[in-house]
Amino acid sequence: MDQSDNPFEQGERGHTVLVVADNELRRRGLANMLASLEAPIKVNAIVAAHPDRVPCDRLFDLLIVACDDLGAESLDGVVEAARGQGAKILLLIGRGAACLDTVMRLPSNGFLIQDDVTKDALAQALDRMVVGEVPMPGVLANRLLERARGAVARERHDVVRLTPRERETLVLLAEGLSNKQIARRMLISQHGVKRLVASILTKLNCSNRTLAAAMAIRQGLLEEV
Repeated sequence: MDQSDNPFEQGERGHTVLVVADNELRRRGLANMLASLEAPIKVNAIVAAHPDRVPCDRLFDLLIVACDDLGAESLDGVVEAARGQGAKILLLIGRGAACLDTVMRLPSNGFLIQDDVTKDALAQALDRMVVGEVPMPGVLANRLLERARGAVARERHDVVRLTPRERETLVLLAEGLSNKQIARRMLISQHGVKRLVASILTKLNCSNRTLAAAMAIRQGLLEEV
């Protein structure tokens, strides 16, 4: 899918969704929730598939994967296909610590606890992903931060230098605040926050906000604020 054809890139309110889950009940439940969404997210087409029968010829702009059902190694192909199409990826994860390995290994744009998924939670997560934010449950954020803190005692090499404004933004980002909340706290525009976040991700060489927060703790960047 060319970038210009991707509804997420265009900001449109109609999406083609691929749901991948081993459990048929979960697949059907997610498909029913998606079909009933109207605002703020509208879904035009849904494909619910067993991981062994993922359609190779269908274009989609959103991939939802129930990771708790599947082994991480079985997700590589479909995740790579999603990335190749420029699709957004929402991972549904379990509560156990084992889910961290999957989260750190697979590229994604958002997370939900699989057992906590409701129609409203799904709609809110997708809406945040559309505007470039990364929805993430608190339990996952805490586990990622705990793992990062375990590495604080290691030697620190090539500590990234951030501007005072970037450092302030990073602290709020690590607290789990959205761009809108950060803008209000810092008394600047959301556009200004987006520029600061983009600069932070570039300097830390991180693909998303979650990894940036973890690296900031590991390198002690938050301690210097």
